[in-house]
Amino acid sequence: MEKRVRAVIGAILWTAVIAWPAAQTGIPKSTQLNPGHFTLDAGNFIVIGCVSREGPSTQPTFVITDSRAKPPAQYRLDGDLDLLRMHVGHTVEIGGPITPASGGGSTNARILKVQSLTYISMTCVKLQ
Repeated sequence: MEKRVRAVIGAILWTAVIAWPAAQTGIPKSTQLNPGHFTLDAGNFIVIGCVSREGPSTQPTFVITDSRAKPPAQYRLDGDLDLLRMHVGHTVEIGGPITPASGGGSTNARILKVQSLTYISMTCVKLQ
């Protein structure tokens, strides 16, 4: 009986030691918005690309560049500024409706209303 208890305790400890590092990797869920809960339907689009920041720090504009398109497509992002600020320089998947730009700003990109944001990578890689 004692051998069995030791074996069970050993298995539990081994599992905890192996699982701990795996639980610590990746980006925290609080830095995403509705991951996996976005449905692609009429009026909604999914854009995968690199998030960048333009303009002054007091009123920044966040842009996603989807390099899968030829030439790369840019969309101004309309969403939570703190969440977008956290993902500058990251590759993300963003879902939401796209509307024409209303003029002004440094880019005439269309506007993507952020309804879903899923983290993909800490770096921006040009997709081909």
